[in-house]
Amino acid sequence: MALEDELSCPVCTDVFRDPVLLSCGHSFCRQCINDHWTSSSSRNCPVCRQLSPQEPVSNLCLRNTCETYLREQSTRKERDEEHECQIHGEKIELFCQTDEEVICAVCKKQEHARHKIQPLQQTVQQRKSQVQQTERRIKEEFKKLHHFLKKEEESRIAALNEEEKQKRVKMEKRTEGRIRSLSDRLRELEERMKDDDITFLQNYNSIMNRAKYTLPDQEQSSEALIDVSKHLGNLKYQVWDNMKDICPYYPVILNPHTTPPDFSVSDDLTSVTSCLHRQDKSNAFPLNRSCMVLGSVGYGIGTHTWQIEMGNSRRWSLGVCFRSDGKPVTQPLSPENGFWGLRRDGCMYSFLSTLTRFTIKTNPEVVQVRLEDDYDVLGRWQRKVSFSDARSDSHFAKITGVPAGKELFPFVIPEDQSVPLRVLPVPAKITLAGKQVERNPSFQERYKGFIEICFWVFIALLVILSFRHNT
Repeated sequence: MALEDELSCPVCTDVFRDPVLLSCGHSFCRQCINDHWTSSSSRNCPVCRQLSPQEPVSNLCLRNTCETYLREQSTRKERDEEHECQIHGEKIELFCQTDEEVICAVCKKQEHARHKIQPLQQTVQQRKSQVQQTERRIKEEFKKLHHFLKKEEESRIAALNEEEKQKRVKMEKRTEGRIRSLSDRLRELEERMKDDDITFLQNYNSIMNRAKYTLPDQEQSSEALIDVSKHLGNLKYQVWDNMKDICPYYPVILNPHTTPPDFSVSDDLTSVTSCLHRQDKSNAFPLNRSCMVLGSVGYGIGTHTWQIEMGNSRRWSLGVCFRSDGKPVTQPLSPENGFWGLRRDGCMYSFLSTLTRFTIKTNPEVVQVRLEDDYDVLGRWQRKVSFSDARSDSHFAKITGVPAGKELFPFVIPEDQSVPLRVLPVPAKITLAGKQVERNPSFQERYKGFIEICFWVFIALLVILSFRHNT
């Protein structure tokens, strides 16, 4: 307020409007000083009472300062209004983690009474820290790529220099041989020049032919040229092919925003570890949304396969689910709630849809999950989830009848403490067509079940007719 006092007119006490400067040095609003002089019938300064015979002049510097101050005040007021709750008019100071929105204290007591709330500044600091960590990880990954490309460049330049060195040594040896050959011929000519006249004339033609014979020009030899195609041909592809070892492709990337507080996701978002200490392992692990990690991408159509490395973990759950935003975190994992999966508890396995337990012959350390389109006996589109031992390529469980039409997200639940579940990379492949072409199922694929039923009904009718004919 001290600044506003300095920018206020002594007559109206408001911020100057069209300020003017008197000869005594005091400033007033133009309208204020004119009204004062009209009412007092004198041209005295209202502050110092000094007579001002000259007309007041505009105080441009003061006017610009006042206009800037008023604009800043207006902007600050608008900003404060934006930070007020549109429903209750209270200042926004809280953040609802359940609904991912900013709220006021009244909202916390009413609409968000049972939600997870934290102070707004704490949320801001957490989000900023997350952005900084993500930026750091991105820089680290690009640093690795830059290091690889630099090493690749050095290696290829070294190969080029090595080829140039080998060809240079070879050409130097060839040149030395040619020089020796020419020196021998020169000495031979000098000796023939010493022959007597008759002998010289008799050998003249052979001497001239010998002198004219030269070896092929080394510049015309392809052996002297660098194999440019070997060093530049498909250079980008060759670099990319070598880069596959440090740039694995993971079919499933875990979503860190779905990670429970007791779980830890790796920096590359491909593995998750449970940090939850279970003192009594005989009690059932709570299977609900609060103890699972989702994949970051959902699948709506087509076939999708991913592999999860279990290691020596004997307690875990895998499967697919619908996006469950806004639903209670304690919601059980069941098909009724949009969850389809397989659980392992020691040596026993069970589906999320039933309490029936079963065993399998193998002890899968890597489980392959396959989500694909399927059709019921009437040809209606649905989805199917199958599980197999990736190491032995043996199928051991499948779930049919999964509703189609909505995206399904992979989920993992590690139940053994400090034993990570890890998404395995798949070999990189070159895709010639950038766009996937959706293939329509054939009539036989779509109505396979219905055709089988009709076939067996037909066989049954033949048997019945045959039995009646014989009787």
